[in-house]
Amino acid sequence: MTAAEFVRKFARFRDEAHDEPVFITHHGRETHVLCPINVWHNLEAHPGGLARDARNDSANFALADWIDDGIIACDEELRVVFANRNAHALVKARSGTLSGRILTEALPMTAGSLLEAQARQTLVHGHPNMADIPSPFVAGGWLRFQTFPLDDRLVIRLHDITHEMDSHFKANVKEAIIRALDQHGEVSYVRVSLRGTIDRVDKPFCDLVDLPEDRLIGVTLTDLVSVPDKPQFREKLECVLRGGEPVRLNPHFLSNSGDFKPVQMSLVRLDGTYGCEGAVAVITAL
Repeated sequence: MTAAEFVRKFARFRDEAHDEPVFITHHGRETHVLCPINVWHNLEAHPGGLARDARNDSANFALADWIDDGIIACDEELRVVFANRNAHALVKARSGTLSGRILTEALPMTAGSLLEAQARQTLVHGHPNMADIPSPFVAGGWLRFQTFPLDDRLVIRLHDITHEMDSHFKANVKEAIIRALDQHGEVSYVRVSLRGTIDRVDKPFCDLVDLPEDRLIGVTLTDLVSVPDKPQFREKLECVLRGGEPVRLNPHFLSNSGDFKPVQMSLVRLDGTYGCEGAVAVITAL
């Protein structure tokens, strides 16, 4: 029943509460329960009642402090009731300064933001939301935030995705550079694996050695170098793959037509998430 109905018909609902709990709603959401006093005392003392709920809250909050993400819990008024250590770190707030305050007061930079709009939407409609946004707390940072209901609370989860966004940006830049090399036509690109075999080539390199891409993938790059240049080339490539500094050299590549093509070449180690993933060669025909 609504709060207005409860006020008008209190005697009736008081009698009904002796048989079963009476739930009172506010704007369509259940906010209070009317029950006999003995039922309340049983709930307080019983392990399955309110005492257990309080212990569960305490346990959940303690667990949240060990989660890598930032966790902020708010009540139906959007007042912060809990924020873990990582939440304080992600929003650049001193420990313990968020709880007890309205979210937009504790974090003024969220006022009018997508984060606040989606948090309020989750409160009203009860469905979760998620978005990736530039961090309003750290210049140049990015956050993935989620809002979802948990019992009578709103939970905001914050995850730092700055590194992921930087990686995506660098990957996009790399692809743009490779396309630019293709368009340039006189600069070749070759990527080799840790074993020194070709992983990727562009059209200018295929034209240089007069072989199609499918014939070059998996071929050892050193095998395409002229015999006199092989020892030095192999030594330089292995040095780069072991973590040495980038090198510049002038080998000759054997083309499919039997000609030797002099080139100017640079070799740079290619590092990935888990260490060296090979090397990149940039080549210009002389």
